[in-house]
Amino acid sequence: MALAVLATVAGLATVAASAAIVSNNQSFRGNNAKRAVQAANAGIQAAIYQTNLMQPGSSECVHKNSSDGALSNSAVEADNWCPPQSEDLGDGASYQMQVSAVSDATSSTGLPLAQRTVVSTGLVNGVRRRAAVTINAATGNPLFPPGFAVVVRDSITLMNNATFNGHVGSNGTITLKNNSTACGDIVTGPGKTATIGKNATQCPGYSVYSASEPFDLQPVDLSGPKAANDNIRLTNMKAGSGTPQDTCSNCSKVSWSSSTRVLTVESNGVLTLSGDTYLFCRLEVKSGARIQIPARTTPLKIYIDTPENCGGSSGMGSVVWNGELVNLYSPPQVVAILVAGSTTKSTIVDLPTNDATSPMAIYAPNSTINLKNNIKFTGALVAKSIAAMNNATFTWHDSVNGLRSGSDIRFYQIATGSYKECTGTPTGTVPDSGC
Repeated sequence: MALAVLATVAGLATVAASAAIVSNNQSFRGNNAKRAVQAANAGIQAAIYQTNLMQPGSSECVHKNSSDGALSNSAVEADNWCPPQSEDLGDGASYQMQVSAVSDATSSTGLPLAQRTVVSTGLVNGVRRRAAVTINAATGNPLFPPGFAVVVRDSITLMNNATFNGHVGSNGTITLKNNSTACGDIVTGPGKTATIGKNATQCPGYSVYSASEPFDLQPVDLSGPKAANDNIRLTNMKAGSGTPQDTCSNCSKVSWSSSTRVLTVESNGVLTLSGDTYLFCRLEVKSGARIQIPARTTPLKIYIDTPENCGGSSGMGSVVWNGELVNLYSPPQVVAILVAGSTTKSTIVDLPTNDATSPMAIYAPNSTINLKNNIKFTGALVAKSIAAMNNATFTWHDSVNGLRSGSDIRFYQIATGSYKECTGTPTGTVPDSGC
């Protein structure tokens, strides 16, 4: 009987050991599968980082030297894909990724996009997982989403009789209340909602919907205005000689520093800007001051540098415009203010009393725009966030359509909903087959 009991126990122990071994193998494989997915995702992130860092052309991609790891741009191969890149992540994990050449696309908000595909394979202890994503970058042609009077990165709440004559867009939520009126589409970010309160209205014939991808707000490229600008016109303004130069009336009220790049127009000062491109650290047009724009056939662009490039002191990288903008001809060309802003320091565009009968376009994707008290803004606004109070009116102006960034910078981001898990190996001749 004792021997029978021992035999039974031994059999049960064998079964338990076998089950434990199977369970351990399954657990090991499951852990490797999860790590392989993470390795594939690491390859995707590395591809996006390298592409944004090196800025390859449309038919170029980033090449990594296998001996020293140096990155360079080179032409895509005959199949319109970059050569594969591999990376050992340690502890039995690695990835191999490939990036495609650029193809043209258009976002649901009407902006032209440069589009690439990234395919990445993660390998951990023989377990393979593969994934693919689409990455998009706005081309800046045009710079502003067509027909949108206001676009913000954050959520936006508009009240107190705000009026929109044009579309309103946000990468977050949109709330209209307190007698606000929107005569245009109301477009929220993917999966976000719009709320129109009881006393708010939308004009007939327009829609409320969530965009299929976020508004792709490219950073302000300062390389062009840093290389060539018309700041010398301001330096020559009061010299009485020298060309080219801008002009002023009541010139003691106009202050310009070429060292700090700060332009201030005091009350009763009048400044006529005749250049095409300016690069400032701060622009302040005080109440009762005026900036005039003479006859021209192209938009005037005023760039505002980052606070970090301007010494970092308070107020740098910002615009305060309380005065008047006057076009001295008809029809007027738009004045574009492009604010680089900062991801670490607060920058603002303050328009508390401006009545912009002349069109103005403000592109400030990293800054807050403040608008208060009966402002009537004509043109287009792009901002990180907007604070609007008391009877603000926003009207889209067709002249904004002519604005182009002129920049070759393409800042790629993963397109919403584009992530796909693929078969372990390609099912065809192209890298993204089986995805």
